[in-house]
Amino acid sequence: MTRILARIDRWIVDVDIDPCPPLGWRFWTLPGFPTDPVEPHPYGGTRCLALALIDWDDSAQWLCAMERDESFRLFATHDLFPCAAQHGVEAFASGLCCKDWRQSEVGCRSAPIRRLLRNGG
Repeated sequence: MTRILARIDRWIVDVDIDPCPPLGWRFWTLPGFPTDPVEPHPYGGTRCLALALIDWDDSAQWLCAMERDESFRLFATHDLFPCAAQHGVEAFASGLCCKDWRQSEVGCRSAPIRRLLRNGG
């Protein structure tokens, strides 16, 4: 298992990721599109990895790593759709916990990553 700390807005989620997440190492896509005049979705049409199903505010939510900006977001099951384009999934998945993933709000609990985060990336 790999432990990931993920900042989502003002909260920090501490979660263990199985060697193979429940939905597998595959990209999922989100509905909508950013310029929708009726209901814009900033991540609509983008790809993500669904890492773990967590209980968030009394509902089940998927912790997802977003390919577009390497952030973490929470989505309901009905928000994730199968994605036909799977190119790059291996590289993105392996980068989640390597020391080159330098966002200060995310990282693994390995000593090099903790030092990186503590020192501001």
